[in-house]
Amino acid sequence: MKFKAVDEIHQFSFEDSEIQELKIEGEKVEFTFNGATVKAGNSQNGRYQNMYCGTIILQLENATIARIVKEGMKYYDANGALLSEVPDEDVPAPAKGNVLERCKKGTVFTAVEDKVAEGYAYEFGIDVPGEEDEEEVDTFWLCIVFEHSVAMWDKYVSPTEGEN
Repeated sequence: MKFKAVDEIHQFSFEDSEIQELKIEGEKVEFTFNGATVKAGNSQNGRYQNMYCGTIILQLENATIARIVKEGMKYYDANGALLSEVPDEDVPAPAKGNVLERCKKGTVFTAVEDKVAEGYAYEFGIDVPGEEDEEEVDTFWLCIVFEHSVAMWDKYVSPTEGEN
C-alpha cells in the first residue's frame, strides 16, 4: 500500500463506509472499508483537507472484542406516543460468530472513541441487512479495545463534499 498511518485512527472517519471484509485472527482485527475519509490532520494527507480514499485496510493490533451489543428500538404511533420498546441487548457468546459474519455485509454509520487507561477503545456502529428481510436493518455496536492501529490505502479519490 502506498500510504500507511500508525496510531492515527482519530484522523479517519469511517462514517458511511461499507465493510468489504472483516477478519479476526488471534489478537488482530482487520477491516477492509470502502468509502472512508482521511482527515486533514492525518500525517499522510498532504492536501490538508478531508479526502475520500478508495479501499482502506484498518488493522487493530493486540485487539479484544470487549462486547457486541444489538441496538434496541422504540415504536411510536402517529401521535408520537410510545407503543413498545425493545431494549439494547448484549450478544451472548454463542451468537457472536454469527453476528460478526453478518457485520461483514454491513455499513459503519459511526465510530466513537472511548477512554481507556492504555491503548484505544472504539465502538463501531454497524447497520447490517436483517436476517429475515434484507430491507430491514439490524444495528450492532462492535466494541473493540486495542493497543495499536495501522491504516493502509493506495490512493485518494476526492475531497469530501463542501471542500474544494
